[in-house]
Amino acid sequence: MTSSGYFHYGRTDLKASGVLHGSSLAYDGLDWNRIAEVTDGAIESWATAGSSPSEWELLHRRSSHVLRTFVVISPFDLNEYFLSDFRADIVPLVQTIRDLKECGADWELSKMILRQYPLKYIRILFPTAGRSDGVMVGIRSLLMKSARASGIDAGDGPKFGGTSDIVEQKVSDWSTGRLQRRLAGMEVSSHGKHSFSGLKKMALERLLRQAGQQGEVFVIVMPLPPVYKNEFLTPGIAQDFEEAMLSIERRFPRVRMIRLDYISAFDSNDLFWDIVHLNRDGQKIATEALLKEMQGSAG
Repeated sequence: MTSSGYFHYGRTDLKASGVLHGSSLAYDGLDWNRIAEVTDGAIESWATAGSSPSEWELLHRRSSHVLRTFVVISPFDLNEYFLSDFRADIVPLVQTIRDLKECGADWELSKMILRQYPLKYIRILFPTAGRSDGVMVGIRSLLMKSARASGIDAGDGPKFGGTSDIVEQKVSDWSTGRLQRRLAGMEVSSHGKHSFSGLKKMALERLLRQAGQQGEVFVIVMPLPPVYKNEFLTPGIAQDFEEAMLSIERRFPRVRMIRLDYISAFDSNDLFWDIVHLNRDGQKIATEALLKEMQGSAG
């Protein structure tokens, strides 16, 4: 089970001039082939399940030739308490310890992160150790793809391989029981907490610094459905996220931040196929909005 896979969007005869960093929210939420076509440049990515800036910062070094960087984020991706299963495969332990000290992380978060490293070696013999939810999500996603049955419940965890079918279903059609199960699962996976001022923010800032030295940088903030925001984003947490975004804008004035989460159309569960991912209709709206913003900035 590999930590990342390479994807190329746009014309196959073109060397990628852009790179995408994002979790499955980025892959489901935006049509990258269309973006590559309209912007007249191929885009590459190193997809990693459940990834965040902690992993993207290191993976970006593989794309030192690119002139444009897309970084796709959301409160879900930047939550310090939601960790990728592959973090220890990508981020060196020495850097993790240094960052934990620098950001003053509490002991609970430090334990969560540090215990991934011995687990990394256990997985040499037992690849699915500690990944039962992610593995089952991957299996259900593959079944969904092969059967073309969008109604199959693939779960809300990170998707292995970086892409998944953009399904037609709507989270607004879910039963109350199904929705509550998914919300409870999400709360467990994030330990019932949200924080945006730790290792992920530090890694995001380093990533933006690297990318800014190569060319233009777009930070794209993805929407989350009302069911997620109502359950997890209290006014205080939402304010913490806004302050984190303002901090990024102040520190990196040349970075172009595009707030797709400000679009009022996304205040509807009809545009999401689960409690974090946009469905096909949502993807169309988000892609066109992004392209419009990019063309406007170019003008």
